[in-house]
Amino acid sequence: MDWKTKRIAHVSAVESTFTYVLYNQLKELRKQGMEIVCISTLEFPENLEILDKIGVKFIELHIERKMTPFSDLLSLYRLYKLFKREKFDLIHTQMPKSTLLGAMAGWLTNTPVINSARPLFTDFPPGLVRDFWIWIERISDYFTDLVMVENPLDYQNYLDLKVTTKEKLTIQGNGINLAPFDPEKVRPEDVQKLREELKIPGSAKVIGIVARDVYEKGFWELYVAFKELLSKYPELFLLSVILDLPSETGTVPGDLPEKMGIGHRVISLRNRRDMNVIFSLIDIFALPTYRDCFPKALIEAATMAKPIVTSDIPGCQAVVENEKSGLLIPVKDVKALTNALERLLKDPVFAKTLGANARKHALSDLDEQKVCPRILDCYKMLLDRSAGNASSHEGG
Repeated sequence: MDWKTKRIAHVSAVESTFTYVLYNQLKELRKQGMEIVCISTLEFPENLEILDKIGVKFIELHIERKMTPFSDLLSLYRLYKLFKREKFDLIHTQMPKSTLLGAMAGWLTNTPVINSARPLFTDFPPGLVRDFWIWIERISDYFTDLVMVENPLDYQNYLDLKVTTKEKLTIQGNGINLAPFDPEKVRPEDVQKLREELKIPGSAKVIGIVARDVYEKGFWELYVAFKELLSKYPELFLLSVILDLPSETGTVPGDLPEKMGIGHRVISLRNRRDMNVIFSLIDIFALPTYRDCFPKALIEAATMAKPIVTSDIPGCQAVVENEKSGLLIPVKDVKALTNALERLLKDPVFAKTLGANARKHALSDLDEQKVCPRILDCYKMLLDRSAGNASSHEGG
């Protein structure tokens, strides 16, 4: 296929999805020669430079992250007008809310739609909230030509819950660019420099978390667990790397550690690019999230051979096998979190074994280089089908 003649639109709620989650995928897809246009709300104008460096165009179109009926209808209309004007060959949607709107607008303009599915319903217990998000997924997938689940564990869920049909469902997988996250290639002097900048003594152990600063990522539980551990391990530090989103709601107050009496041992950094150095500084990685589709930070930690403590939910299960490549704990269980972290602090040999197994799994199954060929195959299938449908109409 001559990719140079193809125009692909990627739709998400915020541009950080493109620069943080999808950057390497977009970079690889651009190498095929296709034109890629990213469409979303713009929160950080400086992110446009990141996209521009890999030849990806950007069109700003406001999409609320929350369900806001009037605003959502307006966004749907604007997407429809945009798709009709730009005449994209294919639309690739990301994240549940933007998928709903992008798929409907694609259907209205008779443009093939492919969805990288990151379902929210898998992380909620049975009840109205879970049922609502299943309903949203069903509507989205009705207007979608192909659904690619990132997490293989979600494949059977989609079929069992009748979210979509087997004919429209495939496994995309997920991963990261593994090359920067090689612990053997991180210079010790860079790690030492960072340790000195943060004023962390060489003998101190560091627990780390990388996430958006919202309660649902488990910050409260981690702070409570850390406070208890600090009474037993007075040299312990907690290093959090925050991923900022201006549209974020339910954020954790920046002064919360201070109010809890742990501010002197909690260090917060924001929007860092030297993540391989930061992971080298961390001794234990914790992500006690309430819900996550397929946490990128978890994959990075695993690739850096870090022992991991995270939640026993589908998104984290795809990265961590309990007792083999990390420790899985129940959601919102402070006692389990505390015990798991202390277990790793007490047994560095076990912690090192978990980290080594985590890296082995990441190298084998979480390489982004294996994801792009699958995406290209799906693009080709839909574009060939679309071309065939167009030919049959002309012939008729």
